[in-house]
Amino acid sequence: MNRQIPASVALMMFLVWSAHSLAQNSMEPSESGASIQSQAQSRENSPDTQRQTPEDQRRGPPIYPTLAAGLIELGVPVIDVRSEAEVEETGTLADAAHIPHTEIDAIVEFIGDDTSRAVVMYCGSGRRVGIAIDALRERGYHGMVNAGGFGDLEQALEAGNEG
Repeated sequence: MNRQIPASVALMMFLVWSAHSLAQNSMEPSESGASIQSQAQSRENSPDTQRQTPEDQRRGPPIYPTLAAGLIELGVPVIDVRSEAEVEETGTLADAAHIPHTEIDAIVEFIGDDTSRAVVMYCGSGRRVGIAIDALRERGYHGMVNAGGFGDLEQALEAGNEG
């Protein structure tokens, strides 16, 4: 059973998660004298940091697999926007509905009339989700979370189950 969580609640969850992450990874210099800049650079390579090429940054929102995994645990619905061949090869995650990223009308039908409904979406890397989210935003929808790629979300879900 999927519960509808408004985008404002999802945003609040993200802000709490961000504050928690910042508290755990404070920017104080280490004993070895590492600079704040080098610590920030290492954080850029962490699994929770958005992974986008310059082309991806022009399309869609940042990628948050860990946030998406937390939302999925709360019952937020999931859409896999990969191709049929990709889904046949690996299956889907988290009981996701499979709707290719080019079928925007079908995604809108799945989301329903609540344009702020929280929905997690993933593909192979996050790029196709970004394309779909851009199209959905043009139609007034704004509750989507880009979980990135299948592997990123799978790893985040496994990490959540371990903790």
